[in-house]
Amino acid sequence: MSSSLPRRPTRLALAALAFSLVSSALIGITIILLGDFDETEIRVLATAGSVAGFSILALPSLFHFERTRYTYLTWLGISSTLALFTMVLFGIWSGNALGGETFGKTLASVGATAFATNHALLLLIPTTPKILISLCQWATILIIAIVCVLILGIVWTEEMPDMMMRLFGALGVLDALGTVLVPILVKTLRPR
Repeated sequence: MSSSLPRRPTRLALAALAFSLVSSALIGITIILLGDFDETEIRVLATAGSVAGFSILALPSLFHFERTRYTYLTWLGISSTLALFTMVLFGIWSGNALGGETFGKTLASVGATAFATNHALLLLIPTTPKILISLCQWATILIIAIVCVLILGIVWTEEMPDMMMRLFGALGVLDALGTVLVPILVKTLRPR
């Protein structure tokens, strides 16, 4: 009688990540040693690298999906990551057939949404009754949302006034601070 482990989305993503990293390494080595760097070889390598990258990007969404936490945000993270992955693969394999400003703006918008959502979900992994940690988590998530909206505005209007650039930079610094501070607070304020 063999007992099989339940299939968990994060486990599948980690397996896909490990497989794609090994595949990328083998493909890369083969291309470097034996290949002539033609279009198909580069596309295969880019596809394998994309699987690895999107497996990493989706991990926070899959973590919360398994635990049925933050359901709407989790579904936004999963769907935007899958949409971005599909668009990137389509871009890799269609060559210049897509081109176009609208595709580029849509790709950037979906990408900003996928990264912002999964970044927020990453910050929500630690659960704690400590109010300081919760405030830091939610303040950083608010900053992430504002940065994402600014990026979307820049992508679609194609302009960024000087004051907006300064605000964007300041929010980026606060985003980085909150992202680093949350795990430090979780570790240092944990009961011994």
